[in-house]
Amino acid sequence: MPNVLVIEDDEAVRYSLEMVLRSIGHDVHVAANGVEGVALCQKQKFDLVITDLIMPEMDGVETILELKLQIPDLKIIAISGGGKYMDIMETTYKLGADCALTKPFSVNDLSECVTKVLAGEKLG
Repeated sequence: MPNVLVIEDDEAVRYSLEMVLRSIGHDVHVAANGVEGVALCQKQKFDLVITDLIMPEMDGVETILELKLQIPDLKIIAISGGGKYMDIMETTYKLGADCALTKPFSVNDLSECVTKVLAGEKLG
């Protein structure tokens, strides 16, 4: 069972992602911001990290950079609300994200992205 970490500051979105990922067979841990997420990654191994980009304390770009510095082969999916952040979403691929999803996204989009990334496909 893949071990997935969801880093998302919006509690409702975090809970929804956790429930969807559990329903498709993943062991899921959660963090409310990048600082918490990086700390969790230092304590245990994750197969995949899904991180929001716009968060307090440590945003998603900083989180991706820090995680890739510490764990270069870590698989990462970036998520964000899009709009004015679309340029940032494209940049996440250059920083090491394997996939980027713009909110709102469907359960099928999330499931497909997770499955492909865990299989070793880079979608960006």
